[in-house]
Parts: sequence; C-alpha cells; structure tokens
Amino acid sequence: MQYGLSYYTGEGGVRTPQSGLQVRLVRPGGEWATGIALIEKEQTGYYEVDIEDEADQGYYEIWDNRTSPAGSFSGRTVTIGQLDARGLQDRCIYTNHIDNSVITGQKIAAGAIDSSHLQNGSISILNLKYHISNQHQGVGNPSGKTPPEATDNSATHAIPGTYSSIPIVLLTPRCNKMIWIEEVALSGSQLTIKVGFGKSEPATDLRYEIVILS
Repeated sequence: MQYGLSYYTGEGGVRTPQSGLQVRLVRPGGEWATGIALIEKEQTGYYEVDIEDEADQGYYEIWDNRTSPAGSFSGRTVTIGQLDARGLQDRCIYTNHIDNSVITGQKIAAGAIDSSHLQNGSISILNLKYHISNQHQGVGNPSGKTPPEATDNSATHAIPGTYSSIPIVLLTPRCNKMIWIEEVALSGSQLTIKVGFGKSEPATDLRYEIVILS
C-alpha cells in the first residue's frame, strides 16, 4: 500500500515542498526514533510511504522535526488501511453501538483489549497463566529423589514453560513438616523454585503444593 500525504499547502491550495523537513508516522505512545519515515516528493509537495505488512496498518500520529530536531507531534493523525486498537479512544464505544447492548468476545477484534484497558481487579483468574506443582515434581536434596524424602532439607522444582519475569509463587504445606519458599530464580526463560524443609515430629511423608501465577 502506498500512502500519500499533503503535509503543507501554499497559496490557492497549491502544495509547496518543504525541503529538508522530516515527517514520520508514530504509534500513540511511541517515539520519533521508532516512527516510519515518509519520503518527500519535491516536485509535488507530497510525503509518501510504502506500507507492505498488514501489521503496520492502523492509526498513527503524524510527527515532524519542524520545531524540534528530536521530532514532535504535529497535531494531525491518520489511519492507514484498517483501524486498529490504537485508534480507539476512551469512551468511543457505548452500548448502543453493540447489538443487544452486550459485549462478547465475538464482537471484539483480536488483540484490541489488553490489561491496561481494564479496571483493577477486573481480570478473572481464569485469564491468568498459571502452573501447579507439588512434591511429585520436586528433586530432593541430598537424596536426589522424586518425590523428596522426609529427611531431605530442600527440593528443587524446574517449572515447565518459558517466563520473561519472576511470577507470583504461592506455597501451601499439606503435612506437619515446616515448609517454605527458599528461592525463586529465573535463568534465561527457565523458572526454578527451591523449597526448604524444617523438622517434624514425628516425621511424615512430604506433601505440599506450589501455585505459580503470571
């Protein structure tokens, strides 16, 4: 898709080239450095850009370096191709715009809503990524056995999946052993949890549950 923008006009509506002026398309919340540069056609005064990927279509702010070498918002906006979620402003959709006044997943475009659009506490636990582990996935220390033995002083759990940050970890003991989270470590995208064990009288089989929320 080739998009042409008449950025400035002269007297009588004649387009006047603005030699040396840089113009970029910037996503709301984005920066000049990450914007898509437009090329000025000196003969016509048009600024043009080629949008080849569908992912690059959508709503943009028009920035230029007229007042700042680092670029700034010109006050103009443009939608290229299909309108995407960035073009939906606060309070732009009301119940009268939706059939039956009900919003369902089938009526919302994929990726149009993320957690930043929701009020605190309005995300159901069903929408969270979670993993549950217990003693049957832990490797005991010093026994090296799975599940750990009651005489071990700790157990290590290598959590399946990939993680970009350390999640919330909840531990629930289910025996008379003193059990606690000793360490939560992230190496690359591999999450490892170390569970520490204290003494119990009399000793019983280890039973506990770990819940990881992200």
